[in-house]
Amino acid sequence: MPPKFKRGPDNGRDRIHLLGLDSSDEEEEELFINSSPDKAHTSSREAQDPKIRHVQSQVSGVISIMKENISKVMDRGEKLESLEEKSEGLSESSSHFRHSSRRLQRKAWWQQCRLKLIVAAVILAVVIGVIVIIVVKTQPSN
Repeated sequence: MPPKFKRGPDNGRDRIHLLGLDSSDEEEEELFINSSPDKAHTSSREAQDPKIRHVQSQVSGVISIMKENISKVMDRGEKLESLEEKSEGLSESSSHFRHSSRRLQRKAWWQQCRLKLIVAAVILAVVIGVIVIIVVKTQPSN
């Protein structure tokens, strides 16, 4: 099937121009980005038209609001990073605290066990001592 239209050597350049992809637009875009709304390049007719001035003031207002929003978003990102670092630090310290508290709990449990064993041994010694004394006194002397 033959192509529906013929492409010539200039056809590609025309498409680039129609799509707005030529280099002159890049220069205009750079001027637009780098220029502030107060310094916009306007002709004398455009400067006198109140509708254009009104639209330009609205555009400058929107641009200033967007700049503020961008700075707020960047500040928010920095705060989020700071919060993330703090939460990681808290997580690490809570893990350390958990391990330390378990170790201390085991140590305290062993101390209680030792104390109970010592108290039981003392009571047993006293009971054995009392029994020995009673047995010795109740036996007839030879």
